[in-house]
Amino acid sequence: MFHLETILIRFQVLVLCARSSSDGKGSGGIPKNTVSHIYSASSQSQDGRIYDRKPFKMRLFPKKNYMWCLCGLSKSQPMCDGTHKLPHMKCELKPIKFQVEEEGDYWLCNCKQTKLRPFCDGTHKAL
Repeated sequence: MFHLETILIRFQVLVLCARSSSDGKGSGGIPKNTVSHIYSASSQSQDGRIYDRKPFKMRLFPKKNYMWCLCGLSKSQPMCDGTHKLPHMKCELKPIKFQVEEEGDYWLCNCKQTKLRPFCDGTHKAL
């Protein structure tokens, strides 16, 4: 019974990670960072430190700027708190600035390995 419940929960997380709620979808149901073409931090080749192996659901609003933590060191996950700037951290990763098209609940990546920064793409399941 426990194993079946675990499988069901993992399936539900997979479905939720692959898309946002009925509000806040990009084309094809996948959320879209509407400013990724403007800010080069989105194209950093390195992934950050794994903070958690499950996504974080957050209500987001259009035309508002958000800063998603890529380094995994922030104490206010999944958002950046500037920890990467501390000299003793020796961190070269920068946060991902993003906006959404529609108000809604979005699943933000906490494993920092997603290819859809800052949105969860289910990568955490393979870690």
